[in-house]
Amino acid sequence: MDVYIARQPIFNRKMKVYGYELLYRQSVNNYFEGADDDQATTALINNSFMVFGFQELTEQTRGFINFSQNLILNELPYMLPKDKVVIEILERVEPNERVIEACRKLKERGYKLALDDFVLEQYSQDYLPLIELADIIKVEFPAIKGNGIQKMIDKFGRRIIFLAEKVETREEHQRAMDMGFKLFQGYYFSKPVMENLKDIGALNVNLVRIVNALNIEPINYGKIAEIIQQDVGLSYKFLKMSNSVYYGAIHRIKNIRQGLMFIGTDEIKHWIYLMMLRGVQCTDNAELVKNSIIRGKMLSLLALELQIENNSDYFIGGMFSAVDVLMNTSMDKALIGLPLSLDVREALLGKKNRLRWYLDSVLALEQAKWEQLSKIADYPQLPADRYMTLYLEAIRWQRTLTD
Repeated sequence: MDVYIARQPIFNRKMKVYGYELLYRQSVNNYFEGADDDQATTALINNSFMVFGFQELTEQTRGFINFSQNLILNELPYMLPKDKVVIEILERVEPNERVIEACRKLKERGYKLALDDFVLEQYSQDYLPLIELADIIKVEFPAIKGNGIQKMIDKFGRRIIFLAEKVETREEHQRAMDMGFKLFQGYYFSKPVMENLKDIGALNVNLVRIVNALNIEPINYGKIAEIIQQDVGLSYKFLKMSNSVYYGAIHRIKNIRQGLMFIGTDEIKHWIYLMMLRGVQCTDNAELVKNSIIRGKMLSLLALELQIENNSDYFIGGMFSAVDVLMNTSMDKALIGLPLSLDVREALLGKKNRLRWYLDSVLALEQAKWEQLSKIADYPQLPADRYMTLYLEAIRWQRTLTD
């Protein structure tokens, strides 16, 4: 059976990832639509720990997992490590004596509790015992009316962490910050707006020169080595990379030209574009840069799996799929001066070609849009579960990267 899990990052006030909400999804032909909370959570736990690897999904942070009333009463949370999860109490849970006692026991054993999809107008005084037990309250930010939530933050904010979810704009994020929210989740953070504006001139000129040289046949490795040697930082990083365990050099690589010949054209291009992307990274966009790197690796793995030519184009297409957001400009302006192939350029501009087809499939996978993914992805050639396997491999690869 095909297995799916979606994850959405949760950030703190310093834009560091606090944890990931893990979301269960069924196969594209039989996906979960909220009909059975128990089945969803038990399958999610099984898939997280037995299939995918919980630590990989959460990247050593905490995993937020929804629990129904029935599962709380049946003590299912005790199956999970208390220091790695946050128990999300669904809004449909009734705050009766048995539920409150079960939650109190979870707290006594060291588990963190979160009230999910909290809307003040829908909560009565009966929920006060749960509020007092909660470590985190997740508030649907667009649903806030009046100053009731502000009063709650003022009253409980020193003990309870308030999380603003469904934050979709810079203005909402700033307003939530001003109100005293400490955690944030929503579409805004998947495409963050740059605080410090950057344009294409911020890219390392030497990197652009190297890519131009790589596109001229026959490749002049001596010229490329010359360009790298003119930049102390690039020289250091290139030698460190070429001698890394990942490339498995038997003998120590001592000079730039030797490293270029050993690594090969495709991997050099991958490294150069990776350096370009990291050149525009800052605190605010670090998560988006990481996701872009994962997309690039995922697309290159897809190309290899499906024996598609121009593997480097797929890597580059994924890497620069969010360059417009990183540069805080339009995509056509962001691509000016970048020596990209016609296929990559057209795919990034939204024109329908094969690369764009697979880029859309990866974007759908990231957002857990399984119905859309089923229409995009080439399932007869590549089963859906293989898609997720490759995506986890891309995540692992991204985590091995060092400056």
